Amino acid sequence: MNFSTPLVILLALVVCLVIAWFTRQPMSAKVRRNAPGEFIEIAGGVIHYQWHGPTTGPVVVMVHGLTTPSFVWRDQIPALTRAGYRVLTFDHFGRGYSDRPVGQQDLSFFMNELESVLDTLKVRAGYDLLGYSMGGGIVTQFASLRRDRIRKLILIAPIGFLKGRPNWVARWPLIGDLAMFMFGGWSLRSGAKKAGLAEGVDADMIAMQRRETRYAGYGAAVLSSLRHTIYTDLRDAHRILKDRDMPILALFGKDDDVVPIDNAMRLREVNRDALIVEIKGAGHALVTTHPTHVNDAILAFLRD
Repeated sequence: MNFSTPLVILLALVVCLVIAWFTRQPMSAKVRRNAPGEFIEIAGGVIHYQWHGPTTGPVVVMVHGLTTPSFVWRDQIPALTRAGYRVLTFDHFGRGYSDRPVGQQDLSFFMNELESVLDTLKVRAGYDLLGYSMGGGIVTQFASLRRDRIRKLILIAPIGFLKGRPNWVARWPLIGDLAMFMFGGWSLRSGAKKAGLAEGVDADMIAMQRRETRYAGYGAAVLSSLRHTIYTDLRDAHRILKDRDMPILALFGKDDDVVPIDNAMRLREVNRDALIVEIKGAGHALVTTHPTHVNDAILAFLRD
């Protein structure tokens, strides 16, 4: 039997789609049985969260970035809790043990998510807010809207000043979605290993990051955030924070190729009151590769 080339391509595509579908594990109750922490229901679905440290300590809320869920704070939580802080971490929708709702993950989406988490858990005003990478952009926007609730703001390799635009997968609807569904898991796993090894990230962290790609909905969440959040211009939000006297610490890795060091200069141009710390030899994974530098800067700023 002879098959035409277009038919062969179509059949191969269908096979790839079937394989991609069945190799992704749903975020189910069975998976969540092994999860640390607890769960809450907010608008959009179930969020996984954890409280760490003394129940009476001052609260620090930590917001992770694009691809790595709340376990990214592995090396910051012990330092903060030993210093007496009460730390709240949670997984964004589409990551970690949280649900995978369908929808556009733009800044409004993350504003609603963060506010719902804080309100549901009854976190009182006067907390410190800390965000890493995409999380840095999220907390910047949130603080500009909720300045009265927040004591101090800490940004680690934050988005908000990035030049350029996302890659073709994020720019092209449908085609990009299909490419992410079929090959995104492999691409993200490969990228996590390559970047991790290049920066000196330990094997355990790389393995946890790669494991994330095996769960359904993860790739779609990353792609949507790339399209609608990562390249958002947040200069206006920073101007608002300067006008409202928000104390800000911003940490940047001098060798970061994801949020390059020139973003520190752009932040300084908008807000000269922000305390900017540049960490020599650090890339984008500075919270893992340079935890002592990061933790010392955070604790000094919180205590000041």
